[in-house]
Amino acid sequence: MIKSELLSSLSFIGHGFFNKNDSKDLENPITLKQIHSPEVVVLNHSPEKEEMFEADGLVTSEKGLCLTIKTADCAPVLFADPDARIIGAAHAGWKGALGGILERTLLTMIKEGAHLSSIRAAIGPCLQKKSFIVKEDMKNLFPISDSRFFTEENREIHFDFESYVISRLLASGIRSEHLSASGVDTYSSKDYLSYRREPENPAREYSAIWIK
Repeated sequence: MIKSELLSSLSFIGHGFFNKNDSKDLENPITLKQIHSPEVVVLNHSPEKEEMFEADGLVTSEKGLCLTIKTADCAPVLFADPDARIIGAAHAGWKGALGGILERTLLTMIKEGAHLSSIRAAIGPCLQKKSFIVKEDMKNLFPISDSRFFTEENREIHFDFESYVISRLLASGIRSEHLSASGVDTYSSKDYLSYRREPENPAREYSAIWIK
């Protein structure tokens, strides 16, 4: 498990980007049925076991609710506003990021009382540029303005996914000093699960944040 120094400086929260081995150690994770959407759920209580929300973002201001994102190459993004004491978590695959899950999570936090200028955002381990090889048809789904995130190397198209997520957050108003990224590649690091490396493996690892 690794932590963001940015979020670790906030005493009111706990958090972690858990790897494939220690995800099982996380206590009482609240997860979603993730569907690569811009849907966000606001939690004000611990959901019942049969309550499984179809969404890709979670927001709360309640203590003890462990907002948990499941990934295996997608980007887990954890948010915290230390002034309003509101937290959020988003599952950002490339489809979800393109579709607005990051912006929707921020907007939901703001509706709940957070202030954009105070929100910290930390991006966990995800598929990095060197490992993110795509086809032309995927690249064509993005606007021309995003072409800078695609480069051709050895006749292969590489997508700088982490930089793309960073750019969406900065464009949304997150201050650069309030933003961090792990830089860890889930494909090349065997400590992490990777759908690209093992597409037959249904397991996912956890990234979580909670208010103490």
